[in-house]
Amino acid sequence: MNAARAVLLFLALLAAAASPAHADDDRDHERAREAFRSGRAMPLEAILARAQADFPGDILDVEFEDEDGQIVYEIKTITAEGRVLKLKYDAATGDLLRVRGRNGKGEGGHHGKR
Repeated sequence: MNAARAVLLFLALLAAAASPAHADDDRDHERAREAFRSGRAMPLEAILARAQADFPGDILDVEFEDEDGQIVYEIKTITAEGRVLKLKYDAATGDLLRVRGRNGKGEGGHHGKR
């Protein structure tokens, strides 16, 4: 993904968060912004660059989540081969935590930290 596409994705996420119908998204956006400002999360652009390097393809969706006290970026991507993957990255370190395919089964060799 080039920088322009990353910026467009980020702007689309901001626009979605601004919609009154997306109150949860708005709270997630504010939590992500605060985590970045406080140094608890890497910028989205850095995480997207890692996802593209690890699994080239197109980004479909990005979520910012708190899972049992660990902040993660969850990225849904479609690979060049057409496989839909859910990637989870530690927001603080950028470590790849998990990869799951469309059917929910893990991808061999991609569990845990890199």
